[in-house]
Amino acid sequence: MKYLRKLNNFNSYLAILSALDSAPVRRLDWPRSYVEDLKEYSILIDSTSSFRAYRAALAEAEPPCIPYLGLILQDITFIHIGNPDSLEEGIINFTKCWQHFTILDSMRRFKQYQYDNLGKKENLISFFNGFNDYLDEEAMWQLSKAIKPQGGGGGGN
Repeated sequence: MKYLRKLNNFNSYLAILSALDSAPVRRLDWPRSYVEDLKEYSILIDSTSSFRAYRAALAEAEPPCIPYLGLILQDITFIHIGNPDSLEEGIINFTKCWQHFTILDSMRRFKQYQYDNLGKKENLISFFNGFNDYLDEEAMWQLSKAIKPQGGGGGGN
């Protein structure tokens, strides 16, 4: 997690935190230190105050950077739905255009730079089987119940 944050890879950071915070994984008993680390890492992507901590970190991030795509799409959707395309008398709503531009320009700024020091790691890709195998929600629940049967005691944390 620290490495992803150092790389400003917010999209992968959030993806991993979301997976670790999914119900089938969260219900398992984890060492207290893991739970505390997860809480600490989750502060960055806390959704309160419209993701204030994440937005501040993104504003300070130096390229290269991979922002969280879900929030970008949410912001663009809110701008699109919440603002008319034109004002009275058919005047173009330039405020809406400017809001769209601001979001897209920050994406352009981040896209201008690449991670030059990162190479393809075949051993990692092989470990994850080329990212072709994954479990759906139901399979994750079944595996979670096999590890810790429902009503299986233990308060964890």
